[in-house]
Amino acid sequence: MLLSSYPYLFLLLPAAVLARDDFRTRRVGVVWLAVLGITAVVSAWLAQGWHAMAEHALCNALLLLLSAALLTLCLRLRGQRIGRAAGAGDGVFLLCVAPLFAPTEYMRFMIACCTAALVWWACGGRRYRTIPFVGTGGIVLAVWVAIQLLRL
Repeated sequence: MLLSSYPYLFLLLPAAVLARDDFRTRRVGVVWLAVLGITAVVSAWLAQGWHAMAEHALCNALLLLLSAALLTLCLRLRGQRIGRAAGAGDGVFLLCVAPLFAPTEYMRFMIACCTAALVWWACGGRRYRTIPFVGTGGIVLAVWVAIQLLRL
């Protein structure tokens, strides 16, 4: 059980660094995003196989693109810009973890990240101008890794 899921442990270091940086400074490093992306590809390849990983990455990238287009349209209709609602790091983070999930799981992951970000905001984050989406996403990813290891 643990042997098929152990590659997911490697995701914890870049996710923790990204979460720390996002909570502290509201900025994430390109290098750590690249490390997360490479680690996600390698982990998914080892745990799921090359074919499944590539299929998940492609489908989830398309889902992310569709979500971004719909968010942009919604914000345009409200007279707002996407740059004020989401940072580039948020999109890159979601793209980096795309190989890890089947499309339905990826949508659940995105919803869990958004929910965690809203909970953070409701519990005291209102005093800040921005929400640390990558930070809360890193926490959600760590919980997902634990679930994968424990097979809950």
